[in-house]
Amino acid sequence: METAAMKPSRRQIPRQAPERSGNVVMLDRSPSAVDQTRNSQLTIANGRLPAWTDSWADEPAIHLPDMPAEIVEALPGAIARARDDLAAGDPAEVLAALTTLASRRGFPLPDDLALELDVEVMAGWPRDLWRRAFRAVWEQFAYRRLPEVADFRRHIAEDLEERRARLDRLDSLRLKLETVRLKRQWDEEARGRRAGRS
Repeated sequence: METAAMKPSRRQIPRQAPERSGNVVMLDRSPSAVDQTRNSQLTIANGRLPAWTDSWADEPAIHLPDMPAEIVEALPGAIARARDDLAAGDPAEVLAALTTLASRRGFPLPDDLALELDVEVMAGWPRDLWRRAFRAVWEQFAYRRLPEVADFRRHIAEDLEERRARLDRLDSLRLKLETVRLKRQWDEEARGRRAGRS
């Protein structure tokens, strides 16, 4: 005879209570299948977009093939993310870091103009890359002088150039697509004018 302890327990699946709005009962607020499919397509498109930008980077717009709609739709978001990845850092953070490094190593800071230029250049780098460069210099720099901009930049030069190149490729593709769109529009308008004269 089975006791209560021997009976396999059933997992209780919580059920969402229906919501009532006026006379309408709303049973489900989860994303629709259409929304889920659309999000899935955008995710795939974002993954395929770099291949498109790399493949057609040097091709003239006239040779650009018809691109899948989801690729075109994903382009503005990809450009926005690429610009965010290149957003400048904080000059105050850079100045504080250089001051701390100089104090820690016993180095004098450069004169005001030189220090201002150093801060301006390095604050123009993305914050995550600047912090990576600073950490590498803090750990590895062994010369008896204050590190210069080039000493920081060499630790992040490849990543910085890749981010800039990625934005350039995306912007180039955007301009080519706009050129193709305008050409088609003008061709259509010209055909309309010719049809109106005949």
